[in-house]
Amino acid sequence: MDNFSSRIAGVFYGGARAEAAALDPEGTKCSTGTQLGLYVADGLLEVLEWASDGQAADPPAAVWLALLRWYKNRYGAFAQGVPAPLDRWIDAHPVASGVVDDATKAGLEESDMGTPRTPHGADSVGADALVRSAPLGMIPQVDAQWVAKMSHQVAVLTHGSWHAPAAYSLLVHHIIAGKTLLSAVTDVLAWLTDHDGVELAELIRTTLAGSVNTPMTGHEVLAAAIRAVADALEQPVAPEQLYAAAVTNAVNFGGNTRATALVAGQLIGGLLGESGTNTPTHLDQFNVLTEVIERWLKLTS
Repeated sequence: MDNFSSRIAGVFYGGARAEAAALDPEGTKCSTGTQLGLYVADGLLEVLEWASDGQAADPPAAVWLALLRWYKNRYGAFAQGVPAPLDRWIDAHPVASGVVDDATKAGLEESDMGTPRTPHGADSVGADALVRSAPLGMIPQVDAQWVAKMSHQVAVLTHGSWHAPAAYSLLVHHIIAGKTLLSAVTDVLAWLTDHDGVELAELIRTTLAGSVNTPMTGHEVLAAAIRAVADALEQPVAPEQLYAAAVTNAVNFGGNTRATALVAGQLIGGLLGESGTNTPTHLDQFNVLTEVIERWLKLTS
């Protein structure tokens, strides 16, 4: 695989493998974060498919419809009054049970789409919007401004707190482009400072420099995951050991270990590529992950 392909596979495989390990050290179950991320990716794939046919589509709306399909797969039916998009290939694969933010479920039961002006989950601080946001930073043909704007619009489909998802999408965008963790974090901190995200920027700085508070909110999970990866990269070990170290660090912080491990796994996977994450054939959704990667590379490479 070339470097771009390897980084894409590293993000998808790294996050899924880490979330499963956080639930059970020998885990095979892909849970909510991985599933939500796959559906966001499929929504973006639909946009890219339309574009390849010369037709425009609205990315936030496409992702909303994809998340509505996730809701149907997860809970058995669409909520009353919401649009009922047609199934796509991913819907043939069952979505397992797992912890879901109240804001995620409630936001996808609203008949209208959340927007930056009228966000759903205005008071929500959970991590579901964060853990699904990596794919928005994985399209190489777009710039950082597009990534931040789209991530904001996708976050508010269910969560009013959008700075952490947008910052994370940007972080992934920079890493996929080949930047180091330090360089990517520096760029994201500058963006946060310029876009009313000073509180999150300061949390990331203090978490990198000092002790880590038990991560529970989206802000805390992002800061802790960055610290977990930064600490792992200081160890003079082989790539596969760096991956394990980052995920172990994330789990050891406690709190929302599933979300922190997933984000750390995606970050270290993007930095190291598939050689660092290995190919997680043991995961119950491995075939779905592989197909998303193949479809992604076909439309973005």
